[in-house]
Amino acid sequence: MSTGLTYRGLLQRGASQLDAAGIEGARDDAKFLLFEAAGISSSDFIMREQDAVDDTLVALFDKMIERRKNHEPVSLIIGHIDFMGLSFLTDERALAPRSDSERLVEAALSLTEGVEQGSVVDLGTGTGCLLQSFLYYRPHWTGTAVDLSPDALSLARENAVRVGVRERVALLEGSWEVGREAISQADIVMSNPPYIVSDVIKTLDPEVLNHDPHLALDGGEDGLDAYRAITSLCDDSLKAGAWLAFEIGYDQGKAVEKLLDGHGFAELTILKDFSGHDRVVLGRKQ
Repeated sequence: MSTGLTYRGLLQRGASQLDAAGIEGARDDAKFLLFEAAGISSSDFIMREQDAVDDTLVALFDKMIERRKNHEPVSLIIGHIDFMGLSFLTDERALAPRSDSERLVEAALSLTEGVEQGSVVDLGTGTGCLLQSFLYYRPHWTGTAVDLSPDALSLARENAVRVGVRERVALLEGSWEVGREAISQADIVMSNPPYIVSDVIKTLDPEVLNHDPHLALDGGEDGLDAYRAITSLCDDSLKAGAWLAFEIGYDQGKAVEKLLDGHGFAELTILKDFSGHDRVVLGRKQ
């Protein structure tokens, strides 16, 4: 039996349900889920706004809305996310890419403008989005991805095939130390490590607390444990002239810059995200 709903009516119903559940950006989320469920674009929607929707689409969209009402992230509901113009698979094996992280990739690309070949290491690769998007835009570079989680590495491997860079990526399971040899040969080491203060994790939004791996979140008592370990490792192993590039929490810029300065890194730079918050710290090994 037909529901009698139009595309516009279905969108309005979904948005109202999300709004009632306290979901921020309810209409945007509902629109994104509807477009995904229906396989349409925003221009398609404008053309079909008053068209009736079939029961199969209604059932699929309603299931998506129910999941979102329970604060499941949109990226997990649809199973993929756009990052740096590429599509990456997402699920609970790794932290879903955030758009702010594009600033780290953009910085690495800027540092290597005009450099035909080189090597990059990504410590704590997760989905692989940082390393793999960099390699996509630097087709003659190679990279090494390190992660403690075998689940994250399995997702990174799937994404490397999806993005088309699998033949140029080495995947290493273990702590930061397993990347030491690769670091010694790298021109850039990049990392978006865990940086949330341990005591803060329990206060995070349900989208993060209940769905993101805590291993990818917990940065220790002051949020800087991983930065200390990685900076020390790079101080020991990174060759002169190579770059260390970190993504950071919005309030960690000065602390991470001071840490790199204490290890003798030069050309220190803090870059902001599009919200005006500190987001990336760069330093060059002397």
